[in-house]
Amino acid sequence: QRRCIHTHKMRHLYLASVLYVFMFLLEHASAAYLRFARRPPRLSLRDDNGIFSSPSSSCQNEGTKTHDGCDDPMYTKEMNGDESDRFDMFELARSWTPGFCASFDSSSLGKGKKKTECQKAYLKNELTVHGLWPSYSEPLSDPAVVLRSIKDKKKCYWPQNCRIPPGYPRNESFRYDEKALPKGEEFERLAPAWYYDGLAEHEWEKHGTCAMWPAKDDTTSIGSTGKNVVNPLTQKDFYAGMFHLAKDLGTPEKLSRSAGKKVSLDELKSAFSEISPNLAAFGCDSRCNFVQVVQCFRRPSSSALVSRSSTRNSSSSDSDFIGHPMDCPCVGVRDSRYDNSCESHCADGVYIVDAVAP
Repeated sequence: QRRCIHTHKMRHLYLASVLYVFMFLLEHASAAYLRFARRPPRLSLRDDNGIFSSPSSSCQNEGTKTHDGCDDPMYTKEMNGDESDRFDMFELARSWTPGFCASFDSSSLGKGKKKTECQKAYLKNELTVHGLWPSYSEPLSDPAVVLRSIKDKKKCYWPQNCRIPPGYPRNESFRYDEKALPKGEEFERLAPAWYYDGLAEHEWEKHGTCAMWPAKDDTTSIGSTGKNVVNPLTQKDFYAGMFHLAKDLGTPEKLSRSAGKKVSLDELKSAFSEISPNLAAFGCDSRCNFVQVVQCFRRPSSSALVSRSSTRNSSSSDSDFIGHPMDCPCVGVRDSRYDNSCESHCADGVYIVDAVAP
């Protein structure tokens, strides 16, 4: 009987030891998984066929892909002490408003009604601001998805709907503030949809909030540590920079002169080479009316902004934080059905709608 009791005790001790080892291994495996998940790798710039595409090379599948952004990715990473998801590119999207208005379905506004920007009093043969969008020159793995499933590599092409970043000035509103928009007829002409049709609030909440997050090599410091301090970007700064850039770029003369005509894609690209030699993306509607152009800019590092702010001169401007022009990358912009649809289905030419046409 004593031998049976002893055997029974030994069996319990053995099972307890096995259970302890199993729990130990499970805990360490979970920790390893979380360490990996916190730093999802950048996805390769190889396309679906495994062919590498650099931003300035020829681009396969132009204007055929559908892409997505990811909500508040920088806060997700910030919680884990990781800054690998800080965006490195801006996209300036501008509309050819006559083309947009020709393609816009106004039935949702009510019978006989039009968007204010589409009314004759405001419609001009000019490019107008759609938005300034933080973006990734190389797509990331969506951090929220990776934390749920290591096998699900959903691509994140741009950040959107971001919450307030650390260090944002307490005396500045992070909610959309109409008062932060620059005032004057000049700005209303640059972005009529922002001032008259409510586009500003949408663009700020979706894209502007993410632009407030600093670059990953930010050198901002608190106190007298001897380091340079980067003044954080505010909503007012964001609008000022966007409008300054749009004004500087202007509308190519060749484009304005082509209003009412059909032009080849090469002619359309040539028109924009007047203002920038870099590769852009061109959006068309289903009838090949030219609707939008997207131009890309390499976001400077925060340290670069520090050096510029410490040597402020006449070459500095409100748009310094946007950076220098760059070729729009193939993956994410030039292969996008939304950004570059003229390439995918308008090989026979693009029509430049005339604002003054009857």
